[in-house]
Amino acid sequence: MFVRWSNLTIGGEEQRRLPGYRDEAVVRRFDAPEALQTRFYEVRARSILNRVPEQSRMPFRWTINPYRGCSHACSYCLAGETRILMADGRSRRLADINVGDAIYWTVRDGSYRRLAPTQVLDKW
Repeated sequence: MFVRWSNLTIGGEEQRRLPGYRDEAVVRRFDAPEALQTRFYEVRARSILNRVPEQSRMPFRWTINPYRGCSHACSYCLAGETRILMADGRSRRLADINVGDAIYWTVRDGSYRRLAPTQVLDKW
């Protein structure tokens, strides 16, 4: 397979198993400004087509999504092993938190932030 940065591949290819994926993936890194420190995992997919819901106001019914995961590297994105402070004072791994759980978060109070209990509303 050829990708835009194929001529910039650094190091050899390696094989790695991804969580929840039974086959090995080819791992590639590229020496390109927009891809530094990014590992690309090539996997086999049944489809990269996604149906747009009928309720959507988009003028098209299908999208193409060649990605699994995220390449944004947001500073606020947390790993599943991250400990979360529960509203009862205990902590639990983020991966074990569920919708409806009571946790602590921070709220702005003037120029300060303070802890306040809240309820988990969604989980990705």
